[in-house]
Amino acid sequence: MRVTDDFEMTKIGDFDTPQRKISSFVFWNQTRVFILILSLTCLTLTQINSQIFTFTVICMDDLILENQMSNATEPHWIEGTTEKSILFSATAVGALVGLIPSVPLLNRLGVRLTLSVCGLCSTLGTFFTPIAVSWSFYLVVVCRVLQGLGISVILTVLGVIPTSWSPKSEYSTYLAILSCAWQFSNVIFMPVSGVLCDSSFGWRSIYYAFGVLTGFFYFIFYMFYTDIPGIHKNVSEKELGQIKEGKPEHTVREAVPYRRICTDRCVIAAWVSFLGGNLGFITLLLYGPTYLREVLQFDVRSTGYINALPYALCAVYKFSAGKISDRVNFTDKTIYTFWLFSSIIGLGIGYLVMAWTTDRNVAFVAFAFAIVTSGLIIMATVKCLAMRCQQHCHFAVSAISFLSYCVQFISPLGVGLLCPDNTPEQWSRLFIIITIIMIITNGPFPWLTTQEPANYTKRKDSSVQKC
Repeated sequence: MRVTDDFEMTKIGDFDTPQRKISSFVFWNQTRVFILILSLTCLTLTQINSQIFTFTVICMDDLILENQMSNATEPHWIEGTTEKSILFSATAVGALVGLIPSVPLLNRLGVRLTLSVCGLCSTLGTFFTPIAVSWSFYLVVVCRVLQGLGISVILTVLGVIPTSWSPKSEYSTYLAILSCAWQFSNVIFMPVSGVLCDSSFGWRSIYYAFGVLTGFFYFIFYMFYTDIPGIHKNVSEKELGQIKEGKPEHTVREAVPYRRICTDRCVIAAWVSFLGGNLGFITLLLYGPTYLREVLQFDVRSTGYINALPYALCAVYKFSAGKISDRVNFTDKTIYTFWLFSSIIGLGIGYLVMAWTTDRNVAFVAFAFAIVTSGLIIMATVKCLAMRCQQHCHFAVSAISFLSYCVQFISPLGVGLLCPDNTPEQWSRLFIIITIIMIITNGPFPWLTTQEPANYTKRKDSSVQKC
């Protein structure tokens, strides 16, 4: 027996399967909104867990004091630039390891089970980090790798969940909100971390709190989420009709044409563009607290609050962009090209101002401006790939996950090499290099991309399922 559309199981051979049973409670025909909120919460918590160390590293001085009081002959590893760079990169290693089997796992197991397993890894890696710190540097590396496994499929499911659950007329809004996980993670954990670091609870409480929250919400996700709206008991027929309107019938999957996707110039242009833009975003994401604390000289609590502010504004910006895009009559290529270039230009302006100014307030405004405008990069890339690759978008989007984690792995090494002393001059040189890379990688995008589906997406028969 096979699923032949999003609503019912039909006859295959000599077997019949019954239609689904609809619950008496259907969330006022808005189950897809609850799915959106639940998915966003889980992705946000997973992203928070991968970033906690980037903040707590500036308030773990008690480890140095304890090491000195124990009359240790060697400095604590938290004082070493190399060790911290390894821990920054360990998350990317875990993400890359988890990403390798992600496409076949998503094909075989679906989003529900695959993402739940990733959530479990993130929960364990986060909750046990304080214990690992007390025991061994290498155990901390293991916890960071587990946190990396947790985020390994985030970008991939970002392309799959909206395709499955959002009506065609709400796709941009659904994608915009779900992609706010990166922004909401900073809005939530930066102020919380700043307060807890300065409190009697200390930095360890941050890991325990978010570890427990992650486990709780992923349990709810596992119990409630379904990969296909048509088999969810809380989706009414009315809402299912809205979700399916304008979409082709969903049936069994076809083999992914890996080679044809990887040689598609539109896909390559989108991947290269994302590589450069994501370098600009990831650098601010990972090293925002360090830049604010060490270069601009903000205190720990202020760093938490002021680093969260631009991410909050970015979330509003992304939501507004998604809403407007669902209502304007421009072509899809015009929309996602505008999204991309507004982000790249904004990032470039912010980086160049930070590179050339010596005023702390001006530098912070430029820092905030760069973060706010960077939010549409992922939206532009995912929408371009979803339109081009159609039912195979899960593979195309997983490739940008690979690029993202490569950047996340290499970025700490580059920052450690170019900014070993965290001086303004060193950071200025880094900002200029990143700006040049963004310009070079994004230049070909409008000339090589198209909104037309590729030939390899054309269905050979009626039994093909969109991703």
